[in-house]
Amino acid sequence: MNETVQAVLEELATGCRVLHAEGHADMTLGHLGWRDPIGRGVWVKRSGIGLGEVIGAADFVLLDFDGNRLAGEGRIHKEWPIHTEILRERPDIDVVGHTHPFHATAFSALDIELEAVTNEAAYLGLPVARFDDTRGLIDTPELGRQLAAALGRQSVALMRNHGVLFVGTRISDAVLTGIFLERACRSQLQILATGKPFVATPLVELASKKAQILDPNLIRTFWDFYKRNTESGMYS
Repeated sequence: MNETVQAVLEELATGCRVLHAEGHADMTLGHLGWRDPIGRGVWVKRSGIGLGEVIGAADFVLLDFDGNRLAGEGRIHKEWPIHTEILRERPDIDVVGHTHPFHATAFSALDIELEAVTNEAAYLGLPVARFDDTRGLIDTPELGRQLAAALGRQSVALMRNHGVLFVGTRISDAVLTGIFLERACRSQLQILATGKPFVATPLVELASKKAQILDPNLIRTFWDFYKRNTESGMYS
């Protein structure tokens, strides 16, 4: 493992711990993956440990696009085809995450659209994608391809009665997208629980709102904030 790969995997480990702290923890379930920079496949969090227990580069396994181990130790998540098939289909992204955050998973059971009732949803690209082909594990390449087709060119997908999928060009983009999705779903569920009418940002205004309040500089600032909190032990 060269120093560049080592450094990125250390940041990927930080991303796992941030997700754990921000509502994506589910025992030992959930995983982040990163496209190998020289095209060998994908580095995926090893199975058997929770997102909050990912310490560093040694907690990732390198798989080729057929799911064969090329490097790393530890068990392999059954849902490795999520990463391989999404990355095959989306050369524009390098990071894939799949988790089971409580509010977004609950929201996936509803036949209603996620709306921009708070700022976070403006970052996601609405309407969000939906995956309804199975409620079970994405444990075959065929199911991975179906999930990739459902995602299309979007950054997130709600997986019915199961969890969420989120992607990005960088670790920071993907992790923050996962965090914003969970927050947006939580906000809308809480509003729906009141039984009162509500108003959301119109779809035609979302692009300008994202450019205004969630610009790349602010996203980098947010990511630095989460990394500082993780490194300082605030989440422990």
